[in-house]
Amino acid sequence: MAPKSERCGLKTTPLGKEFVGFCVVRKKELRYRQNGQPYLVWELGDWSGRLKARWWNRVEQMERQIPVGAVVKLKGIPQMCNGVREMKLIQIRRKKETEDVDIRQLLPSVNKDVDRLKRQFYGHIDGIRNQHLRTLLHHIFSRKDFAERYFLTPAGKLWHHVYLYGLLDHVVGMLNIAQVLGNNDPELNLDLLKCGIVLHDIGKIWELDLGRGFIDYTDEGRLIGHVVKGYVYVEKQMRQVSDFPPSLWIQLGHLILSHPGDVEKGAPVPPMTREAMALSLINQLDGQLNALHRILQYDLLPGSRWSKFIPLLGRFIHVGHPAEQHHQSEDQK
Repeated sequence: MAPKSERCGLKTTPLGKEFVGFCVVRKKELRYRQNGQPYLVWELGDWSGRLKARWWNRVEQMERQIPVGAVVKLKGIPQMCNGVREMKLIQIRRKKETEDVDIRQLLPSVNKDVDRLKRQFYGHIDGIRNQHLRTLLHHIFSRKDFAERYFLTPAGKLWHHVYLYGLLDHVVGMLNIAQVLGNNDPELNLDLLKCGIVLHDIGKIWELDLGRGFIDYTDEGRLIGHVVKGYVYVEKQMRQVSDFPPSLWIQLGHLILSHPGDVEKGAPVPPMTREAMALSLINQLDGQLNALHRILQYDLLPGSRWSKFIPLLGRFIHVGHPAEQHHQSEDQK
């Protein structure tokens, strides 16, 4: 597959240039014009992001033929409509059974060297000096298929690290921050903190579903959640490690259960140890900064120094002068 820089996606094809490719129908809405004639509004998604498109012909037939979750091939031209980018559709059809579409075409992926992220991940694990914690992690990630599933999983659905290999990117970022903390705080149990970081979101593997070509919650994810699911899974794996100290498991289990922070944010218990507090704060720091990076990419108001209003933060985000942002992006290439 060609690298992203050589591909044109829904969000990266220049305005006015024809786009032909596969994408997934994320949302669908049947609307009506003032004269009573129906039309369809689709939210389409691929590796480059999400884009709305409208369809005006054979509406009832297309409404039946193309459900939410369908993979489609389309021809269209991106254009601005009332200040918002949309796809002007020329042709659209469902993917044929004979056509192979890799999930990496339909979902965004981390914009980093995945192999390097994996080396950093295992480097942190191998650097853990506590034999019980290191053995537990080696046991969990000894199955290659499980490890690859963990790496491929996003860290979230809509807010932060919402792309393939997002969990790997998030965990490595947290581990790097933890290393800095440990270098400056010898009283911090860095081995325990790093182990907790690696395992805190492991339940996302079962919470998030990628099978329909976009990130969604599984039934298990909605009904149980990744915190409890992760805790139960890790406890089961811990019992297969000989002589794992019960007191150490209580400390590690607390990190997994308390990592969201406050109970109001989904934590069964709030952080009550130094390592648990550190994990929760590092988790929030890395997640928020990643979300802000996405906002700077996709939520800028045209010609403005501000983003659109971000409900999850309850504020606008100042992004500087558009020309300054452009120069910064060029300098970072």
